[in-house]
Amino acid sequence: MLLQRANTHAVLRPGIWRLSASACSALLSLFSTVLIARSLGPVEFGSYAFALWLATAAVPAIGLGMSARANQALADIQARQNAPTSAGLFYFVLQQQYRKILLYCLVYLLLVLLLVKVSGLSLSLLLLAGLSAPPLLLSGVASITLRGLRRFDLLGDIQLLGAAIMLLLVLLCMQYTFAGFTRLSLLLVTRASADILLLAFAMLCIARLLPLKEAQEPSRWLRERLTQGGRNSLPLFLLDAIVWRELLLVLFLGKGADLGYFALASLISTRVLLLFPALLSSCILPLLLRYVPGMHYLNAIDAWRRNTRYTALMAMPLCALGIYLCPTIITICFGASYLPMVTPLRLLLASAALGSVASISLTLLANAERKRAQAWLGIVSALLKLALILPFTHIWGLNGFALACAIAQAVSASGSIVLCRNYLYYRKKPV
Repeated sequence: MLLQRANTHAVLRPGIWRLSASACSALLSLFSTVLIARSLGPVEFGSYAFALWLATAAVPAIGLGMSARANQALADIQARQNAPTSAGLFYFVLQQQYRKILLYCLVYLLLVLLLVKVSGLSLSLLLLAGLSAPPLLLSGVASITLRGLRRFDLLGDIQLLGAAIMLLLVLLCMQYTFAGFTRLSLLLVTRASADILLLAFAMLCIARLLPLKEAQEPSRWLRERLTQGGRNSLPLFLLDAIVWRELLLVLFLGKGADLGYFALASLISTRVLLLFPALLSSCILPLLLRYVPGMHYLNAIDAWRRNTRYTALMAMPLCALGIYLCPTIITICFGASYLPMVTPLRLLLASAALGSVASISLTLLANAERKRAQAWLGIVSALLKLALILPFTHIWGLNGFALACAIAQAVSASGSIVLCRNYLYYRKKPV
């Protein structure tokens, strides 16, 4: 993740306000999820989570710069330009994203019509969920621009504001009812409204930071670099979706409340998976580099070893504690009606801990353009998951489904660590 000065942008400078804003936004998002899950119940929460997942699952593949790596690549390109050229790049990326939104709307409408006929889902529910995707795509443009301007403080403020707006709107939904809207539909509208308000604030910040009236059109070479840097690998995205994003399969394999149980368990495990790499890059490493004398990496292998070790020392004990306290945490936060998700959550937390440790290896493999090796690993993990799901689900029900998912995710994470180790040691050998 950090190779001396070559990748210093991967480590964010620590700041009390920025870290506090990130922590507060995470807590506010947690409160919103708890309120939504409690008010809807397992059955309706499953429909809510699935509708949002379906509306946003394809966004990273369709949108320009929507993956973390593509977002950082575009931000690095923009950071090297002067203010008028940065404004021109902002307009160029925005125009490209508008085209992506039109493509998304067409694909999503076709997908919705197909699913309504096949599964009997509510057409209005899926259309309301789709309102969240265009603001999300445009927010990606704002994120690229602010990262390019190195305004990480504003990114933290916007994240905190978004979490606060969402919590406020959810509280309003709990207190009031509106004619023609069920609580489920109203919460989907609330999600889209919060995203639109947040997008408006982000665009206002960009208008204050960049001289948009003096924007200079980027050169053809620069436009090509932006287009290539913002593309995502569709095969890798699809394989990742099969291994790590399984709500679509649960819709057909699960029944009734099972979708709600697994949706919430998957949401929690995903947050846990992303938590420890974020803590490492935004808190642990900056503090070590600042306050520990002689904290320097000898080479890429040393950096990979240390960062993987730091992540494991955080993820393994805390996830083990979470696995042990699962029933208590679920009862306090979500209520006794969600206790059937204890076993699926424990299984997914175990694979999430291993996935957090593997995040360092995935970052290095992505930067090294080891797409072929990643693709083969993804194919093996996806085939293993598809082979295990049906027999495991038939024998153990929802717990079997979670076990199949956890095994495939563990294989994917472990394989990433092995691939990265082999790549680093092979590169070290003299020719």
